[in-house]
Amino acid sequence: MFTQYRLKVILVLLLLFFHFNINAQNNKKEVRRLSDEAANFFRIGKSGDQEAFIKALNLFLIADSLQPDDPEISYSVGLCYNHTDQKLKALPYLEKAKTGGVKYPDLDYYLAVSYHLAHRFQEAIVLLNTYKKNVPSDKQIADRLISNCENGIELVKTPKEVKITNLGPNVNSKFPDYHPSISADESTIIYISRRDSTTGGQIDIQDNKFFEDIYISNKVNGEWTKPQDLGNGINTASHDGSVGLSADGQELFIYRWSKENHGDLFVSDLMGTEWSAPRNIGSNINTKAWESDMSITPDKKIIFFTSDRAGEGGRDIYMARKLPNGEYAKPINLGPKINTKFDEDAPFIHPDGKTLYFSSKGHKSMGGYDIFSCTINLETATILTEPVNVGYPINTADDDVFFVWSADNKRAYFASEREGGYGEKDIYMLERADVEAALVVLKGKILNCNLNNPVTGKITVTDNTTQQVIGIYTPNSSTGNYIVILPAGKNYGVSVEAPGYVFYSKNIDIPFLEHYQEIDDQICMEQLKKGTKIVLRNVFFDVDKATLRKESEAELERLVELLNNNKSIKILISGHTDSDGNDDHNLRLSDARAKAVVDYLISKSIAGSRLTSKGFGETKPIMANDTPENKQMNRRTEIEIIE
Repeated sequence: MFTQYRLKVILVLLLLFFHFNINAQNNKKEVRRLSDEAANFFRIGKSGDQEAFIKALNLFLIADSLQPDDPEISYSVGLCYNHTDQKLKALPYLEKAKTGGVKYPDLDYYLAVSYHLAHRFQEAIVLLNTYKKNVPSDKQIADRLISNCENGIELVKTPKEVKITNLGPNVNSKFPDYHPSISADESTIIYISRRDSTTGGQIDIQDNKFFEDIYISNKVNGEWTKPQDLGNGINTASHDGSVGLSADGQELFIYRWSKENHGDLFVSDLMGTEWSAPRNIGSNINTKAWESDMSITPDKKIIFFTSDRAGEGGRDIYMARKLPNGEYAKPINLGPKINTKFDEDAPFIHPDGKTLYFSSKGHKSMGGYDIFSCTINLETATILTEPVNVGYPINTADDDVFFVWSADNKRAYFASEREGGYGEKDIYMLERADVEAALVVLKGKILNCNLNNPVTGKITVTDNTTQQVIGIYTPNSSTGNYIVILPAGKNYGVSVEAPGYVFYSKNIDIPFLEHYQEIDDQICMEQLKKGTKIVLRNVFFDVDKATLRKESEAELERLVELLNNNKSIKILISGHTDSDGNDDHNLRLSDARAKAVVDYLISKSIAGSRLTSKGFGETKPIMANDTPENKQMNRRTEIEIIE
C-alpha cells in the first residue's frame, strides 16, 4: 500500500513538473513572440508614429506579466513609458532593470529622466555624469538635464505657499480635461475635453483618445455648472481647442488643426447666448506654420500667440496689434529676452496690462515647460524685466503649461494629472497669497431704468489726462452683463451710450492704487425724454474756480454729440458744490461753472437758445456731506432735459 501511494505521488509530481515545464516553455515562446512584435512597433514609433509606441508598450506589459523577473523586459517597458505621456510610470521598471544587471548605456539616461521627474535630482545628476562618460556624444543633452536638476534643487529650497483644489466632478470627467480659459470675474470657464460625447464620436488613432471638443461651465452661487457644448458648429468631428478668452468673456479664440497649415487660430463672438461661427483671424497671423495658444489684452487691442515659424528657436511667442479695420497687423517676435533656442508656449497677458506669463523649456526651467513672468511695455513691445520662474510647486520637473491667472493675481487655473483626480488630466485651481495686482475690475449689468431689461450699447473708456480712448466694449446683448479692466495709474472716464438713451458717465481715478479692487456697478440708463437728469462725472474744474480742465473734453464732446444727434432737445445745465465754505461763494461758483459748460457747448456750434444754466451751490446735495467721498459726489455738474 505504501509503495503504491509513493508511486501515485511521484506520478503526480512528474505530471506537474512536465505541465509547468511545458507552460514555461510555452511562456518563453509567447514572451519571445510578444517581445519581437513589440520591438518592431518600437522601431516604427521612433520614426514618429506615437500610436506605435503605445502598441509596443501594451505588448511588453503582457510579456512582463508572463515573465515578471526578466530585467530585459522591465527595461523595455520603462523605455516605452519614456516615449509616451506617462513617463512617471517608467521608474519602477527601470530601477528593476538596473538592479537586474542590464548594462545598456542609455539605461542610465532614461533612469535619470525618471529620477528627475520624481524630483530625485541628486540621484539623476549622478547617473547623468556616468552617462556622459559612457556616451560622450550625448554630453550636451545630459548637461541640459543636469542644469534642469540644479535649477530644481534651488527652487525646491524655497517653495511658494499655495493651495491646490480640484474643480470637481461638474467640470472634470474620467477623460482628459485641460487648457482652461477664464473670464476676468471668474464666472465662466471654457476648456478642452476628450470625453466620449465628442462631436462625431470618433477616436484619434494617434493616441487612442476621443477627439478634442470645447466645453463651457459657469459659476452659479459658488458652484460650477455641468459643462455644455458651445453649439453652433463650434465643435467639429476633428480636434477643436479653446486657447484664449477675452477678459469680458465675449471673444473666444479657437485652435483648429489642418493638414495644410498644421494649425490655425480662429475667433468666435458671444452674441447674446449664442457663439458665432468661428472666423479665421487672418493671414498676418496664420501661416503654413503651426499657430496656437493665444491671449488678448483687456482692451482687445493686442494679441500674443505661439508659432513655430522661423524665429529664435522652435516655438516662439509673437505679439500683434489690431488695426482700425479690425484685422491684425504683421506680428512682432518678442525677441531673445523671451524666446530662447528652446520652445516657448502658452502666453497669457495679465489683465493688469503689463505682466506677461508664458511657459518655456529654456531660461531657468527645472524641466520641460516651466511658467515664467516678466513685465512688458505694450506701447513699445519692450520687455522691461528678465523672465522670472514663478517657483515650486507651481512649477515641477514635468511640463507646466496653460496656466491662466485671475485678475487679482492670487489664483491660477491649470490642468494636471494628480493622485485623487477624476481622470487622466483634471482642471485645478491654485491659490497663493503673496502676490496681488493693482487694478480695478468694473463689472455689472446695463439696464433700462424703468423696464429693468438689458440695454445694448457701447462702453467707452478714456484716459482723462491724455483724452486717449483706452478701449470700447460691448455688454452682452441678452443679459446686459459687462466687464471692464482698469489698470492702476490713470484717471479714467467711463461712458455708456445707447440709441434712445442719455449717456451715462462715471469717473474712476486710480493713480496710486496698490491693490486689487472690484466694483460691482449696475448701470441704469435713462431714456431720452423730458425730465431726464444725468450727472457729468467727468467734467472737472480747477480748485475753487470755474475754469474747465482739459480732462473734461471727452465728456463734453459726448454731450455735444448727443445734442447734435437730437436737434429738438433743450437742456438745463446745473452746478452744485459741497457744504464747505461760504454759502454765497458756493452759489456764485456753481453758477459760474454751469455757465462755463454752456460757453463750451456754444463754442462747438450748439445754439445758445437750447441751453440754460443755473447754480445751486450746496442746496441740493445727493449725499450727506459727512465724508470726503460723499462731498466729492455732491460737487457735480448735471444736465436735465427740459424740452
